[in-house]
Amino acid sequence: MYNLSDMHIHIDYFKNFKEIYNSFEQNKTYALFVTNLPEIYQKCRNEFPESKFIKLGLGYNPQLAEKYPFNQNLFDSMLPFTKYVGEVGLDYSKEFVQTKIEQQEAFDYICSQSAIGKKIMSIHSRGAEADVLAMLKKNKVEYAIFHWYSGNKEFVYKIVEQGYYFSVNYSMLASKKGLDIIKSIPIDRLLIETDAPFAKTNLKGNSYNLSEIYCQFAKKLGVEQFEEVIYKNLASLLLNQRDSLNQ
Repeated sequence: MYNLSDMHIHIDYFKNFKEIYNSFEQNKTYALFVTNLPEIYQKCRNEFPESKFIKLGLGYNPQLAEKYPFNQNLFDSMLPFTKYVGEVGLDYSKEFVQTKIEQQEAFDYICSQSAIGKKIMSIHSRGAEADVLAMLKKNKVEYAIFHWYSGNKEFVYKIVEQGYYFSVNYSMLASKKGLDIIKSIPIDRLLIETDAPFAKTNLKGNSYNLSEIYCQFAKKLGVEQFEEVIYKNLASLLLNQRDSLNQ
């Protein structure tokens, strides 16, 4: 039995977040709790103790750029406390494209600092896949995970070419477009996320059922030992980051 992982979940949106945290600890589930603002990351650091399995990502969600200007000073002060940066990125969808310039300025800075610290980034890229990749390459970011990728399948190769990963969820698996995207990603670049509570996770009547999500992926993709595949993918990413930090 291999440990399961959830590489993108918004725990601060759950009322019973402490209960969820404890369940991850008890089940030895490796989880990345992403945040949407540096202020939220700071608050979560005070809520959750250090853990072998649960990691906090320092984030600035591009969808919040209009309401919350990027707090660069706080971001800088919090960055040394984590190996993960997320949720960050760009969103050019109709609802958020009006803050395109502000998003770009913040994300470019976040990429530059993440690259220096060799952080693993969990990235939002809706409608902005080309600009996100260009900014990652410009800043020489080594470790990136494209969260809930929704771009075209042809662009997947360009992302893979840079050594980056994709975290995919059940909502993607349950849609034709999403499933096509998942199938276009090399199996050794796949990671699992739930994006809870924003993506579908209520399988078999449960509000959060990670093991069943893994089962559904294995079934639809026809991959035996799917848990082992994802475990090894994540292990490879973490070991590469560790070795890089030790150089």
